[in-house]
Amino acid sequence: MSHRAFHSLLIRQKIIVVFIPLIIVPLFILGYFTSDLFTNSLVEKTKQNVINESTLILTRLDTMIKNAEGGANVMMTDINHIYSSLPNISNPLQEKMLNSQMQTQFSISLLNFPDIDSAAFIDSSNQLFVSYSPIKNNDKMISESALVKQVNEKPGYGMNYWFPMEYRDYVVTRYDEPVLSIGKKILELESGLPFGTLIVNLKESSISNIFAKVNAEFGIGSKFVILDSGGRVISSLDKGELLFPLQDEPLRELVLSKGSFSKIMDTNSGNNLITSVVYEKMGWRLVNIVPVNQITKDIKKNGMLTLLIGVICLLFALLGAGMLSKVIVNPLIKLTKAMRRVKEGDLNTVAPIDTPDEAGLMASVFNSMVTRIKELLLQVEADQIKKKEIELALIHSQIKPHFLYNTLDLIYVLNDMNKHHEARDATKALADFYRVALSKGSEIISIGEELKNARDYLAIQSIRYSDVFDFKLQIDHEVHFYEIPKLTLQPILENAIYHGLKLKDIKGSIWITGYKEDNFIFIHIEDDGVGIAEDKQENIRRQYSYHDKPASFGMFSVHERIRLHFGEAYGISIESKEGTGTKVTVKVPARGRDTFV
Repeated sequence: MSHRAFHSLLIRQKIIVVFIPLIIVPLFILGYFTSDLFTNSLVEKTKQNVINESTLILTRLDTMIKNAEGGANVMMTDINHIYSSLPNISNPLQEKMLNSQMQTQFSISLLNFPDIDSAAFIDSSNQLFVSYSPIKNNDKMISESALVKQVNEKPGYGMNYWFPMEYRDYVVTRYDEPVLSIGKKILELESGLPFGTLIVNLKESSISNIFAKVNAEFGIGSKFVILDSGGRVISSLDKGELLFPLQDEPLRELVLSKGSFSKIMDTNSGNNLITSVVYEKMGWRLVNIVPVNQITKDIKKNGMLTLLIGVICLLFALLGAGMLSKVIVNPLIKLTKAMRRVKEGDLNTVAPIDTPDEAGLMASVFNSMVTRIKELLLQVEADQIKKKEIELALIHSQIKPHFLYNTLDLIYVLNDMNKHHEARDATKALADFYRVALSKGSEIISIGEELKNARDYLAIQSIRYSDVFDFKLQIDHEVHFYEIPKLTLQPILENAIYHGLKLKDIKGSIWITGYKEDNFIFIHIEDDGVGIAEDKQENIRRQYSYHDKPASFGMFSVHERIRLHFGEAYGISIESKEGTGTKVTVKVPARGRDTFV
Protein backbone atom coordinates (compact mmCIF):
# COMPACT_ATOMS: atom_id res chain seq x y z
CA MET A 1 0.00 0.00 0.00
CA SER A 2 1.36 3.39 -0.98
CA HIS A 3 1.90 6.22 1.46
CA ARG A 4 -0.85 8.31 -0.16
CA ALA A 5 -3.32 5.43 -0.14
CA PHE A 6 -2.64 4.78 3.56
CA HIS A 7 -3.31 8.42 4.43
CA SER A 8 -6.57 8.31 2.48
CA LEU A 9 -7.96 5.54 4.75
CA LEU A 10 -10.29 6.19 7.64
CA ILE A 11 -8.69 6.06 11.08
CA ARG A 12 -10.52 2.79 11.87
CA GLN A 13 -9.02 1.31 8.73
CA LYS A 14 -5.60 2.72 9.56
CA ILE A 15 -5.73 1.11 12.98
CA ILE A 16 -6.79 -2.20 11.44
CA VAL A 17 -4.00 -2.03 8.84
CA VAL A 18 -1.44 -1.20 11.53
CA PHE A 19 -2.67 -3.52 14.26
CA ILE A 20 -3.05 -6.67 12.20
CA PRO A 21 0.71 -6.99 11.49
CA LEU A 22 1.63 -5.67 14.94
CA ILE A 23 -0.37 -8.44 16.60
CA ILE A 24 0.07 -11.31 14.18
CA VAL A 25 3.79 -10.89 13.46
CA PRO A 26 4.99 -10.75 17.10
CA LEU A 27 2.79 -13.68 18.03
CA PHE A 28 4.07 -15.80 15.20
CA ILE A 29 7.65 -14.76 15.98
CA LEU A 30 7.10 -15.64 19.62
CA GLY A 31 5.46 -18.93 18.71
CA TYR A 32 8.12 -19.84 16.19
CA PHE A 33 11.18 -18.96 18.24
CA THR A 34 9.83 -20.24 21.53
CA SER A 35 8.76 -23.45 19.80
CA ASP A 36 12.19 -23.84 18.21
CA LEU A 37 13.95 -22.85 21.42
CA PHE A 38 11.84 -25.17 23.55
CA THR A 39 12.18 -28.04 21.06
CA ASN A 40 15.98 -27.83 20.98
CA SER A 41 16.14 -27.32 24.72
CA LEU A 42 13.82 -30.24 25.46
CA VAL A 43 15.67 -32.53 23.06
CA GLU A 44 19.02 -31.67 24.66
CA LYS A 45 17.65 -32.05 28.18
CA THR A 46 15.98 -35.33 27.21
CA LYS A 47 19.30 -36.55 25.80
CA GLN A 48 21.01 -35.74 29.09
CA ASN A 49 18.17 -37.31 31.08
CA VAL A 50 18.33 -40.45 28.94
CA ILE A 51 22.11 -40.63 29.39
CA ASN A 52 21.63 -40.27 33.14
CA GLU A 53 18.85 -42.87 33.00
CA SER A 54 21.06 -45.26 31.03
CA THR A 55 23.99 -44.69 33.39
CA LEU A 56 21.74 -45.43 36.36
CA ILE A 57 20.54 -48.66 34.70
CA LEU A 58 24.11 -49.75 33.95
CA THR A 59 25.10 -48.91 37.53
CA ARG A 60 22.32 -51.10 38.89
CA LEU A 61 23.07 -53.80 36.31
CA ASP A 62 26.76 -53.72 37.22
CA THR A 63 25.84 -54.02 40.89
CA MET A 64 23.61 -57.02 40.08
CA ILE A 65 26.39 -58.70 38.05
CA LYS A 66 28.97 -58.11 40.78
CA ASN A 67 26.57 -59.32 43.49
CA ALA A 68 25.99 -62.49 41.46
CA GLU A 69 29.74 -63.05 41.17
CA GLY A 70 30.12 -62.34 44.88
CA GLY A 71 27.35 -64.83 45.65
CA ALA A 72 29.03 -67.45 43.49
CA ASN A 73 32.32 -66.88 45.33
CA VAL A 74 30.59 -67.26 48.71
CA MET A 75 28.87 -70.48 47.55
CA MET A 76 32.22 -71.81 46.35
CA THR A 77 33.77 -71.17 49.76
CA ASP A 78 30.80 -72.76 51.57
CA ILE A 79 30.84 -75.86 49.34
CA ASN A 80 34.58 -76.27 49.82
CA HIS A 81 34.10 -76.04 53.57
CA ILE A 82 31.24 -78.58 53.56
CA TYR A 83 33.16 -81.17 51.52
CA SER A 84 36.29 -80.64 53.59
CA SER A 85 34.30 -81.38 56.75
CA LEU A 86 32.82 -84.57 55.20
CA PRO A 87 35.79 -86.11 53.36
CA ASN A 88 34.40 -89.64 53.21
CA ILE A 89 30.69 -90.15 52.58
CA SER A 90 30.11 -93.84 53.09
CA ASN A 91 26.61 -94.23 54.51
CA PRO A 92 23.08 -92.84 54.06
CA LEU A 93 23.34 -90.74 57.22
CA GLN A 94 26.37 -88.89 55.90
CA GLU A 95 24.63 -88.41 52.54
CA LYS A 96 21.64 -86.96 54.35
CA MET A 97 23.89 -84.63 56.33
CA LEU A 98 25.59 -83.50 53.14
CA ASN A 99 22.27 -82.83 51.41
CA SER A 100 20.98 -80.91 54.44
CA GLN A 101 24.10 -78.75 54.67
CA MET A 102 24.02 -77.99 50.95
CA GLN A 103 20.35 -76.95 51.10
CA THR A 104 21.03 -74.75 54.11
CA GLN A 105 23.99 -73.02 52.48
CA PHE A 106 22.06 -72.48 49.25
CA SER A 107 19.16 -70.94 51.21
CA ILE A 108 21.48 -68.60 53.11
CA SER A 109 23.31 -67.55 49.94
CA LEU A 110 20.08 -66.81 48.02
CA LEU A 111 18.82 -64.83 51.00
CA ASN A 112 22.03 -62.75 51.12
CA PHE A 113 22.15 -62.31 47.34
CA PRO A 114 18.51 -61.80 46.22
CA ASP A 115 19.49 -61.05 42.60
CA ILE A 116 20.41 -64.74 42.18
CA ASP A 117 17.40 -66.80 41.09
CA SER A 118 18.79 -70.31 41.56
CA ALA A 119 21.97 -72.34 41.88
CA ALA A 120 23.02 -75.93 41.26
CA PHE A 121 26.10 -77.98 42.17
CA ILE A 122 27.07 -81.33 40.67
CA ASP A 123 29.94 -83.02 42.46
CA SER A 124 32.61 -85.30 41.04
CA SER A 125 30.41 -88.36 41.64
CA ASN A 126 27.55 -86.78 39.61
CA GLN A 127 25.45 -86.14 42.71
CA LEU A 128 23.30 -83.05 42.07
CA PHE A 129 22.22 -80.39 44.58
CA VAL A 130 19.90 -77.50 43.67
CA SER A 131 18.68 -74.44 45.57
CA TYR A 132 15.02 -75.24 44.98
CA SER A 133 12.93 -78.27 45.89
CA PRO A 134 12.27 -80.84 44.61
CA ILE A 135 14.85 -81.69 41.95
CA LYS A 136 13.21 -81.97 38.52
CA ASN A 137 13.71 -84.92 36.20
CA ASN A 138 15.31 -82.72 33.53
CA ASP A 139 17.91 -81.47 36.03
CA LYS A 140 19.81 -84.73 35.67
CA MET A 141 20.70 -83.66 32.13
CA ILE A 142 23.33 -81.33 33.59
CA SER A 143 25.84 -84.17 34.08
CA GLU A 144 26.15 -84.60 30.29
CA SER A 145 25.48 -80.98 29.35
CA ALA A 146 27.83 -78.77 27.36
CA LEU A 147 27.51 -76.24 30.17
CA VAL A 148 29.43 -78.38 32.67
CA LYS A 149 31.89 -79.57 30.06
CA GLN A 150 32.75 -76.02 29.07
CA VAL A 151 33.30 -75.00 32.70
CA ASN A 152 35.57 -77.99 33.37
CA GLU A 153 37.60 -77.23 30.23
CA LYS A 154 38.27 -73.69 31.42
CA PRO A 155 41.67 -73.01 33.07
CA GLY A 156 42.09 -71.80 36.64
CA TYR A 157 40.29 -72.31 39.92
CA GLY A 158 37.51 -70.18 41.30
CA MET A 159 37.12 -68.13 38.10
CA ASN A 160 33.65 -66.91 37.14
CA TYR A 161 32.73 -67.90 33.58
CA TRP A 162 29.63 -66.17 32.19
CA PHE A 163 27.44 -68.00 29.69
CA PRO A 164 25.12 -66.21 27.21
CA MET A 165 21.45 -65.56 27.99
CA GLU A 166 19.51 -68.68 26.95
CA TYR A 167 16.42 -70.78 27.51
CA ARG A 168 17.31 -73.98 29.37
CA ASP A 169 15.20 -76.91 30.51
CA TYR A 170 17.42 -78.07 33.38
CA VAL A 171 18.68 -76.57 36.70
CA VAL A 172 16.38 -73.54 36.34
CA THR A 173 13.23 -72.65 38.26
CA ARG A 174 11.25 -71.93 35.07
CA TYR A 175 11.75 -73.33 31.60
CA ASP A 176 9.88 -70.48 29.85
CA GLU A 177 12.23 -67.68 30.99
CA PRO A 178 15.80 -67.18 29.77
CA VAL A 179 18.62 -67.09 32.29
CA LEU A 180 22.15 -65.70 32.44
CA SER A 181 24.49 -68.18 34.12
CA ILE A 182 27.85 -68.23 35.90
CA GLY A 183 29.90 -71.43 35.91
CA LYS A 184 32.66 -72.15 38.47
CA LYS A 185 35.01 -75.10 38.78
CA ILE A 186 35.50 -76.01 42.46
CA LEU A 187 38.63 -77.82 43.62
CA GLU A 188 39.85 -79.12 46.95
CA LEU A 189 42.38 -76.53 48.07
CA GLU A 190 45.01 -78.91 49.51
CA SER A 191 44.93 -81.77 47.00
CA GLY A 192 43.74 -79.88 43.93
CA LEU A 193 41.21 -82.62 43.20
CA PRO A 194 37.85 -81.45 41.79
CA PHE A 195 34.84 -81.24 44.09
CA GLY A 196 32.49 -80.47 41.19
CA THR A 197 30.89 -77.68 39.18
CA LEU A 198 28.73 -74.78 40.43
CA ILE A 199 26.10 -73.10 38.23
CA VAL A 200 24.49 -69.80 39.35
CA ASN A 201 21.51 -68.35 37.42
CA LEU A 202 20.16 -64.80 36.98
CA LYS A 203 16.68 -64.45 35.47
CA GLU A 204 16.23 -62.10 32.52
CA SER A 205 13.24 -60.53 34.30
CA SER A 206 15.57 -59.34 37.10
CA ILE A 207 17.38 -57.21 34.50
CA SER A 208 14.30 -55.96 32.63
CA ASN A 209 12.65 -55.01 35.92
CA ILE A 210 15.39 -52.38 36.27
CA PHE A 211 14.03 -50.75 33.09
CA ALA A 212 10.52 -50.45 34.55
CA LYS A 213 11.78 -49.04 37.85
CA VAL A 214 14.04 -46.45 36.23
CA ASN A 215 11.29 -45.45 33.79
CA ALA A 216 9.00 -44.89 36.76
CA GLU A 217 11.65 -42.77 38.50
CA PHE A 218 12.48 -40.56 35.50
CA GLY A 219 9.06 -40.55 33.80
CA ILE A 220 10.52 -40.34 30.27
CA GLY A 221 8.65 -43.38 28.94
CA SER A 222 11.66 -44.85 27.13
CA LYS A 223 11.93 -48.28 25.60
CA PHE A 224 15.07 -50.12 26.72
CA VAL A 225 16.66 -53.21 25.22
CA ILE A 226 20.05 -54.82 25.81
CA LEU A 227 21.86 -56.32 22.83
CA ASP A 228 24.73 -58.79 22.99
CA SER A 229 27.78 -58.54 20.76
CA GLY A 230 25.88 -60.33 17.97
CA GLY A 231 22.89 -57.97 18.00
CA ARG A 232 20.52 -60.34 19.83
CA VAL A 233 18.01 -58.86 22.26
CA ILE A 234 18.92 -60.42 25.62
CA SER A 235 16.74 -58.23 27.85
CA SER A 236 13.55 -56.30 27.12
CA LEU A 237 10.15 -55.64 28.64
CA ASP A 238 8.73 -57.03 25.36
CA LYS A 239 9.29 -60.77 25.91
CA GLY A 240 8.55 -61.52 22.25
CA GLU A 241 11.89 -59.92 21.28
CA LEU A 242 14.07 -62.02 23.58
CA LEU A 243 16.97 -63.95 22.03
CA PHE A 244 16.10 -62.71 18.51
CA PRO A 245 18.18 -60.20 16.52
CA LEU A 246 16.89 -56.63 16.82
CA GLN A 247 14.32 -56.34 14.03
CA ASP A 248 15.41 -52.87 12.94
CA GLU A 249 18.48 -53.97 10.94
CA PRO A 250 19.95 -50.47 10.20
CA LEU A 251 19.62 -49.56 13.89
CA ARG A 252 21.18 -52.88 14.92
CA GLU A 253 24.15 -52.39 12.61
CA LEU A 254 24.64 -48.81 13.81
CA VAL A 255 24.59 -49.84 17.48
CA LEU A 256 27.06 -52.69 16.92
CA SER A 257 29.44 -50.59 14.79
CA LYS A 258 29.66 -47.57 17.11
CA GLY A 259 30.42 -47.02 20.78
CA SER A 260 28.25 -44.89 23.02
CA PHE A 261 26.16 -42.26 21.19
CA SER A 262 22.90 -40.30 21.36
CA LYS A 263 21.23 -39.01 18.20
CA ILE A 264 17.85 -38.49 16.51
CA MET A 265 17.30 -40.80 13.54
CA ASP A 266 14.58 -42.44 11.47
CA THR A 267 13.98 -46.07 12.40
CA ASN A 268 11.35 -48.66 11.47
CA SER A 269 9.12 -47.27 14.23
CA GLY A 270 9.50 -43.63 13.12
CA ASN A 271 11.61 -40.66 14.14
CA ASN A 272 13.25 -41.51 17.46
CA LEU A 273 15.95 -40.34 19.85
CA ILE A 274 18.34 -43.31 19.99
CA THR A 275 20.86 -43.57 22.82
CA SER A 276 23.31 -46.45 23.00
CA VAL A 277 25.69 -47.04 25.93
CA VAL A 278 28.31 -49.82 25.98
CA TYR A 279 28.57 -52.12 29.01
CA GLU A 280 32.20 -53.17 28.63
CA LYS A 281 32.22 -55.94 31.27
CA MET A 282 29.80 -58.15 29.31
CA GLY A 283 30.22 -56.66 25.81
CA TRP A 284 26.56 -55.52 25.78
CA ARG A 285 24.83 -52.45 24.36
CA LEU A 286 22.06 -50.75 26.32
CA VAL A 287 19.78 -49.13 23.72
CA ASN A 288 17.20 -46.48 24.64
CA ILE A 289 14.45 -45.51 22.16
CA VAL A 290 12.33 -42.38 22.75
CA PRO A 291 9.84 -41.19 20.05
CA VAL A 292 10.57 -37.57 19.10
CA ASN A 293 6.86 -36.75 18.96
CA GLN A 294 6.64 -37.79 22.62
CA ILE A 295 9.35 -35.25 23.47
CA THR A 296 7.72 -32.42 21.52
CA LYS A 297 4.05 -33.10 22.25
CA ASP A 298 3.84 -30.28 24.81
CA ILE A 299 5.44 -27.89 22.31
CA LYS A 300 2.61 -28.56 19.86
CA LYS A 301 0.08 -27.80 22.55
CA ASN A 302 1.85 -24.54 23.34
CA GLY A 303 1.83 -23.67 19.62
CA MET A 304 -1.91 -24.23 19.41
CA LEU A 305 -2.40 -22.17 22.56
CA THR A 306 -0.28 -19.34 21.11
CA LEU A 307 -2.30 -19.49 17.88
CA LEU A 308 -5.56 -19.41 19.82
CA ILE A 309 -4.38 -16.41 21.84
CA GLY A 310 -3.40 -14.69 18.57
CA VAL A 311 -6.86 -15.20 17.10
CA ILE A 312 -8.52 -13.87 20.25
CA CYS A 313 -6.26 -10.84 20.32
CA LEU A 314 -6.90 -10.16 16.64
CA LEU A 315 -10.66 -10.18 17.23
CA PHE A 316 -10.26 -7.76 20.11
CA ALA A 317 -8.10 -5.52 17.91
CA LEU A 318 -10.78 -5.43 15.22
CA LEU A 319 -13.47 -4.62 17.78
CA GLY A 320 -11.31 -1.82 19.21
CA ALA A 321 -10.52 -0.27 15.85
CA GLY A 322 -12.33 2.89 16.82
CA MET A 323 -10.14 3.57 19.84
CA LEU A 324 -7.36 6.09 19.71
CA SER A 325 -4.23 4.69 18.09
CA LYS A 326 -2.04 5.87 20.92
CA VAL A 327 -3.99 3.89 23.53
CA ILE A 328 -3.70 0.71 21.52
CA VAL A 329 -0.36 1.05 19.78
CA ASN A 330 1.82 2.03 22.76
CA PRO A 331 1.05 -1.08 24.86
CA LEU A 332 1.75 -3.29 21.86
CA ILE A 333 5.06 -1.60 21.29
CA LYS A 334 6.00 -2.27 24.93
CA LEU A 335 4.97 -5.88 24.60
CA THR A 336 6.94 -6.29 21.39
CA LYS A 337 10.05 -4.89 23.07
CA ALA A 338 9.58 -7.29 25.98
CA MET A 339 9.27 -10.18 23.53
CA ARG A 340 12.45 -9.10 21.81
CA ARG A 341 14.35 -9.07 25.11
CA VAL A 342 13.11 -12.58 25.91
CA LYS A 343 14.12 -13.70 22.44
CA GLU A 344 17.62 -12.34 23.18
CA GLY A 345 17.73 -14.41 26.39
CA ASP A 346 16.68 -11.93 29.09
CA LEU A 347 14.16 -13.96 31.12
CA ASN A 348 13.94 -11.24 33.79
CA THR A 349 11.90 -9.13 31.40
CA VAL A 350 8.38 -8.14 32.44
CA ALA A 351 5.95 -6.49 30.05
CA PRO A 352 4.91 -3.28 31.93
CA ILE A 353 1.28 -3.29 30.75
CA ASP A 354 -1.69 -3.28 33.10
CA THR A 355 -4.49 -2.18 30.79
CA PRO A 356 -7.65 -4.33 30.81
CA ASP A 357 -7.68 -4.82 27.02
CA GLU A 358 -6.17 -7.25 24.55
CA ALA A 359 -2.66 -5.87 25.09
CA GLY A 360 -3.06 -6.37 28.82
CA LEU A 361 -4.22 -9.96 28.31
CA MET A 362 -1.30 -10.70 26.01
CA ALA A 363 1.13 -9.14 28.48
CA SER A 364 -0.33 -11.19 31.33
CA VAL A 365 0.00 -14.43 29.36
CA PHE A 366 3.48 -13.44 28.25
CA ASN A 367 4.63 -12.60 31.78
CA SER A 368 3.13 -15.82 33.12
CA MET A 369 4.86 -17.78 30.37
CA VAL A 370 8.25 -16.18 31.09
CA THR A 371 7.79 -16.79 34.84
CA ARG A 372 6.86 -20.39 34.17
CA ILE A 373 9.90 -20.82 31.89
CA LYS A 374 12.18 -19.52 34.66
CA GLU A 375 10.56 -21.86 37.19
CA LEU A 376 10.89 -24.83 34.84
CA LEU A 377 14.56 -24.08 34.14
CA LEU A 378 15.28 -23.83 37.88
CA GLN A 379 13.36 -27.06 38.52
CA VAL A 380 15.20 -28.88 35.74
CA GLU A 381 18.53 -27.68 37.14
CA ALA A 382 17.58 -28.85 40.65
CA ASP A 383 16.40 -32.22 39.28
CA GLN A 384 19.66 -32.67 37.40
CA ILE A 385 21.69 -32.03 40.55
CA LYS A 386 19.53 -34.46 42.52
CA LYS A 387 19.82 -37.16 39.85
CA LYS A 388 23.56 -36.64 39.72
CA GLU A 389 23.79 -37.04 43.49
CA ILE A 390 21.72 -40.25 43.33
CA GLU A 391 23.87 -41.64 40.52
CA LEU A 392 27.10 -40.83 42.36
CA ALA A 393 25.69 -42.32 45.58
CA LEU A 394 24.91 -45.56 43.71
CA ILE A 395 28.37 -45.65 42.14
CA HIS A 396 29.95 -44.82 45.53
CA SER A 397 27.99 -47.59 47.26
CA GLN A 398 29.67 -50.24 45.08
CA ILE A 399 33.01 -49.64 46.80
CA LYS A 400 31.96 -50.81 50.27
CA PRO A 401 30.45 -54.27 49.60
CA HIS A 402 33.30 -55.19 47.24
CA PHE A 403 35.95 -54.42 49.87
CA LEU A 404 33.92 -55.99 52.69
CA TYR A 405 33.53 -59.32 50.87
CA ASN A 406 37.24 -59.52 50.01
CA THR A 407 38.31 -58.67 53.58
CA LEU A 408 35.92 -61.16 55.14
CA ASP A 409 37.30 -63.81 52.77
CA LEU A 410 40.81 -62.81 53.90
CA ILE A 411 39.90 -63.09 57.60
CA TYR A 412 38.29 -66.48 56.93
CA VAL A 413 41.44 -67.76 55.20
CA LEU A 414 43.74 -66.38 57.93
CA ASN A 415 41.71 -68.12 60.64
CA ASP A 416 41.64 -71.29 58.58
CA MET A 417 45.44 -71.13 58.37
CA ASN A 418 45.67 -70.53 62.18
CA LYS A 419 47.12 -67.07 61.61
CA HIS A 420 45.03 -65.64 64.44
CA HIS A 421 47.16 -62.55 65.08
CA GLU A 422 46.96 -61.48 61.43
CA ALA A 423 43.21 -62.22 61.44
CA ARG A 424 42.81 -60.10 64.59
CA ASP A 425 44.73 -57.19 63.01
CA ALA A 426 42.70 -57.45 59.79
CA THR A 427 39.43 -57.51 61.76
CA LYS A 428 40.45 -54.43 63.77
CA ALA A 429 41.51 -52.57 60.60
CA LEU A 430 38.22 -53.51 58.91
CA ALA A 431 36.20 -52.24 61.89
CA ASP A 432 38.18 -48.96 61.94
CA PHE A 433 37.75 -48.60 58.16
CA TYR A 434 33.96 -48.92 58.32
CA ARG A 435 33.73 -46.69 61.40
CA VAL A 436 35.15 -43.86 59.30
CA ALA A 437 33.34 -44.96 56.11
CA LEU A 438 29.96 -44.76 57.84
CA SER A 439 30.81 -41.57 59.78
CA LYS A 440 27.29 -41.46 61.26
CA GLY A 441 25.94 -40.64 57.82
CA SER A 442 28.24 -37.62 57.31
CA GLU A 443 29.68 -37.24 53.82
CA ILE A 444 32.40 -34.78 54.91
CA ILE A 445 35.12 -35.81 57.40
CA SER A 446 38.52 -34.47 58.42
CA ILE A 447 41.58 -35.27 56.32
CA GLY A 448 43.08 -36.87 59.42
CA GLU A 449 40.18 -39.35 59.61
CA GLU A 450 40.46 -40.01 55.87
CA LEU A 451 44.20 -40.70 56.21
CA LYS A 452 43.54 -43.09 59.09
CA ASN A 453 40.95 -44.81 56.90
CA ALA A 454 43.49 -45.06 54.06
CA ARG A 455 46.07 -46.50 56.47
CA ASP A 456 43.56 -49.15 57.64
CA TYR A 457 42.75 -50.02 54.04
CA LEU A 458 46.43 -50.34 53.11
CA ALA A 459 47.08 -52.42 56.24
CA ILE A 460 44.42 -54.92 55.16
CA GLN A 461 45.62 -55.00 51.56
CA SER A 462 49.24 -55.37 52.61
CA ILE A 463 48.24 -58.54 54.47
CA ARG A 464 46.58 -59.84 51.31
CA TYR A 465 49.41 -58.76 49.01
CA SER A 466 52.47 -58.74 51.27
CA ASP A 467 54.72 -59.49 48.33
CA VAL A 468 53.18 -56.88 46.06
CA PHE A 469 53.75 -53.52 47.80
CA ASP A 470 54.66 -51.53 50.87
CA PHE A 471 53.45 -48.01 51.71
CA LYS A 472 54.48 -44.81 53.42
CA LEU A 473 52.46 -41.75 54.54
CA GLN A 474 54.08 -38.33 54.95
CA ILE A 475 51.44 -35.63 55.57
CA ASP A 476 51.95 -32.19 57.11
CA HIS A 477 50.25 -32.17 60.51
CA GLU A 478 48.23 -29.01 59.85
CA VAL A 479 46.54 -30.68 56.87
CA HIS A 480 44.80 -33.19 59.19
CA PHE A 481 42.26 -30.64 60.39
CA TYR A 482 40.76 -29.65 57.03
CA GLU A 483 37.73 -31.32 55.46
CA ILE A 484 37.41 -33.79 52.59
CA PRO A 485 34.67 -36.13 51.28
CA LYS A 486 34.97 -39.51 52.94
CA LEU A 487 36.36 -42.46 50.95
CA THR A 488 38.29 -40.13 48.64
CA LEU A 489 41.63 -41.92 48.90
CA GLN A 490 40.46 -45.58 49.06
CA PRO A 491 39.35 -45.90 45.37
CA ILE A 492 42.62 -44.27 44.24
CA LEU A 493 44.66 -46.65 46.37
CA GLU A 494 42.62 -49.59 45.06
CA ASN A 495 43.41 -48.58 41.46
CA ALA A 496 47.11 -48.20 42.32
CA ILE A 497 47.23 -51.73 43.79
CA TYR A 498 45.11 -53.60 41.23
CA HIS A 499 46.05 -51.75 38.03
CA GLY A 500 49.58 -50.63 38.82
CA LEU A 501 51.43 -52.73 41.37
CA LYS A 502 49.82 -56.18 40.93
CA LEU A 503 50.82 -56.15 37.25
CA LYS A 504 54.43 -55.46 38.16
CA ASP A 505 56.95 -58.29 38.29
CA ILE A 506 58.63 -57.08 41.49
CA LYS A 507 57.48 -55.58 44.77
CA GLY A 508 56.49 -51.91 44.54
CA SER A 509 55.65 -49.00 46.81
CA ILE A 510 52.91 -46.47 47.44
CA TRP A 511 53.67 -43.01 48.82
CA ILE A 512 51.01 -40.65 50.21
CA THR A 513 52.12 -37.05 50.74
CA GLY A 514 50.10 -33.96 51.53
CA TYR A 515 50.55 -30.27 52.21
CA LYS A 516 48.78 -26.91 52.25
CA GLU A 517 49.60 -24.31 49.64
CA ASP A 518 47.85 -20.91 49.77
CA ASN A 519 44.16 -21.76 50.23
CA PHE A 520 44.41 -25.26 48.77
CA ILE A 521 45.17 -28.73 50.07
CA PHE A 522 47.10 -31.11 47.81
CA ILE A 523 47.33 -34.85 48.50
CA HIS A 524 49.51 -36.97 46.20
CA ILE A 525 49.12 -40.75 45.86
CA GLU A 526 52.10 -42.08 43.93
CA ASP A 527 53.09 -45.62 42.96
CA ASP A 528 55.94 -47.14 40.99
CA GLY A 529 53.71 -49.62 39.15
CA VAL A 530 53.34 -50.30 35.45
CA GLY A 531 51.90 -46.85 34.68
CA ILE A 532 49.23 -45.87 32.16
CA ALA A 533 49.64 -45.61 28.41
CA GLU A 534 49.11 -42.15 26.89
CA ASP A 535 46.04 -43.22 24.88
CA LYS A 536 44.42 -44.61 28.04
CA GLN A 537 45.17 -41.37 29.89
CA GLU A 538 43.43 -39.42 27.15
CA ASN A 539 40.46 -41.79 27.43
CA ILE A 540 40.29 -41.09 31.19
CA ARG A 541 40.29 -37.33 30.56
CA ARG A 542 37.39 -37.70 28.12
CA GLN A 543 35.47 -39.76 30.64
CA TYR A 544 35.86 -37.05 33.29
CA SER A 545 34.35 -34.61 30.74
CA TYR A 546 31.23 -36.80 30.33
CA HIS A 547 32.09 -37.82 26.76
CA ASP A 548 32.24 -41.53 27.56
CA LYS A 549 31.04 -43.99 30.16
CA PRO A 550 33.55 -44.09 33.03
CA ALA A 551 36.01 -46.99 32.88
CA SER A 552 36.52 -46.78 36.65
CA PHE A 553 33.39 -46.02 38.62
CA GLY A 554 35.45 -45.55 41.81
CA MET A 555 37.82 -42.89 40.39
CA PHE A 556 34.95 -41.19 38.56
CA SER A 557 32.94 -41.10 41.80
CA VAL A 558 35.83 -39.47 43.71
CA HIS A 559 36.31 -36.78 41.05
CA GLU A 560 32.60 -35.97 40.79
CA ARG A 561 31.94 -35.98 44.55
CA ILE A 562 34.76 -33.48 45.12
CA ARG A 563 33.39 -31.22 42.37
CA LEU A 564 29.86 -31.60 43.72
CA HIS A 565 30.90 -30.48 47.23
CA PHE A 566 33.55 -27.86 46.44
CA GLY A 567 33.06 -26.72 42.83
CA GLU A 568 34.41 -27.25 39.32
CA ALA A 569 37.91 -26.00 40.22
CA TYR A 570 38.63 -29.06 42.40
CA GLY A 571 38.89 -32.81 41.87
CA ILE A 572 41.62 -35.24 40.90
CA SER A 573 44.29 -35.20 38.20
CA ILE A 574 46.46 -38.05 36.91
CA GLU A 575 50.10 -38.04 35.77
CA SER A 576 51.54 -41.29 34.54
CA LYS A 577 54.36 -42.68 32.47
CA GLU A 578 54.08 -46.19 31.12
CA GLY A 579 56.55 -48.52 32.82
CA THR A 580 57.45 -45.96 35.51
CA GLY A 581 54.42 -45.34 37.68
CA THR A 582 51.39 -43.14 38.31
CA LYS A 583 50.78 -40.05 40.42
CA VAL A 584 47.23 -39.00 41.33
CA THR A 585 46.74 -35.55 42.86
CA VAL A 586 43.68 -34.67 44.96
CA LYS A 587 42.94 -30.96 45.17
CA VAL A 588 40.45 -29.60 47.73
CA PRO A 589 40.01 -26.17 49.35
CA ALA A 590 41.55 -25.45 52.75
CA ARG A 591 38.18 -25.39 54.45
CA GLY A 592 36.64 -26.58 57.71
CA ARG A 593 39.63 -26.32 60.05
CA ASP A 594 37.51 -24.79 62.85
CA THR A 595 35.11 -27.77 62.65
CA PHE A 596 37.70 -30.52 63.17
CA VAL A 597 40.30 -28.85 65.44
